[in-house]
Amino acid sequence: MAHAFHRSFGRAFTWLALASAGVAGCGTDAGENRPSPAREEPSEPLSHGQILAVVSTIDQNEMTNAETARLRATSEGVRSYAERVTAEHQAIQTRILALQEKLRVKQEGSEMQSNLRRDAERAAELLRTVPAADFDVTYLNAQIGGHQRAITLLDAQLIPNADSAEVETFLREVRATLAQHLAQARRLRSRFPMLPGDRI
Repeated sequence: MAHAFHRSFGRAFTWLALASAGVAGCGTDAGENRPSPAREEPSEPLSHGQILAVVSTIDQNEMTNAETARLRATSEGVRSYAERVTAEHQAIQTRILALQEKLRVKQEGSEMQSNLRRDAERAAELLRTVPAADFDVTYLNAQIGGHQRAITLLDAQLIPNADSAEVETFLREVRATLAQHLAQARRLRSRFPMLPGDRI
């Protein structure tokens, strides 16, 4: 049963994760900061409003899933991780609002944001319905895949499109936070049994 849900989670996250349910690239801290190549995104120039909207969507997805983890996780370590993720993504949201006000921009939609939102909704539904015995592993796999994917988007699309030093600095700080979350999720995941086909 765990394997079946693990595979279905991988399918739901084919776009969002860098590898399906497991996630490639375990190892050193340096490796944690250099995710494996993801499927290429459609190249599109992004305005500051679109960039901030994408980061905001990533934040909201992480906070939604962290709240589910806080309620459903059986491991104290996973619950503590979810609380950290919530607090640090809330701080990013505060920074986004401050940047919007300072730069006098509003969040704008984009294909990238729509894709993130669509796939995150599927993943959030899985986290709400996966059996309790499988929840911690499923959540950590989601965190590994989702954070790798977000870092790739920052490196390939968001940071290169930032034409303001202030926005670029902010995005690099977000990237550092995501890399820390990724590293911690990998450490936590290594404490659980591996499933067939798992790679962390």
